[in-house]
Amino acid sequence: MIEVSQLTKYYSGQIALINLNFGVPPGALVGVAGSNGAGKSTLFDILTTLDRNYQGRVLIGGMDTKAEYRKIRSLIGYVPGTFSLYNDLTVLENISFIAGMYGSDLDYLPGSVFWNSLKDFSGRLTGLLSGGMKQKLAIICAMVHSPRVLFLDEPTTGIDPGSRESIWEELSRMRDNGVTIIASTHYYEELNYVDRLLFMHEGNQLFYKVLANVKGEGHVSGHFYEELLNHALAEFIKDNN
Repeated sequence: MIEVSQLTKYYSGQIALINLNFGVPPGALVGVAGSNGAGKSTLFDILTTLDRNYQGRVLIGGMDTKAEYRKIRSLIGYVPGTFSLYNDLTVLENISFIAGMYGSDLDYLPGSVFWNSLKDFSGRLTGLLSGGMKQKLAIICAMVHSPRVLFLDEPTTGIDPGSRESIWEELSRMRDNGVTIIASTHYYEELNYVDRLLFMHEGNQLFYKVLANVKGEGHVSGHFYEELLNHALAEFIKDNN
């Protein structure tokens, strides 16, 4: 579904991404981890066709993100790291506005777990929602046109643990229904929900792994992932000194 080859990105002469290479099969849930400045948001800008000034090759559904970005945008949904819906519109008005931009109806809503939890607040101004409710609304709006691929840049930052858990459970359900998902996170325990992990540091791809091959089946602690990433970072620093 997604192919990234030799992806390199410069900002004002400074390198932001360095020779990234990875592929995402259809129906996978990929986690992206790395500290601030790792290049995660830059990568999301490129994958979602917002930034087409890069070196290398990026394909979404077999289409090039530079040459065919207009077609790609109908196939993807994006939840950016900063809430970007209209606080002075109601919940339903925001959904209807985004659906109209895609020429879509609202047939997606009845099957959405998030909509079932928000529909009683459909007439409430979005600015009055809690952080968790806003993020659920953002995901509904990103999915209202039934995209094949969903990108989420740190979707649970700053919201309560209960909302974080429900968001990841719904993302897992979407994955099981065939949606390809790439989501970044700073919370290591959330990596238990992903199939594959892309770990980045200062624009470098330290590893891209199928997590079942690393941890086996079942959940492990956030400490496990912290140790795994710290070890990968130490090896990278040693190899590059």
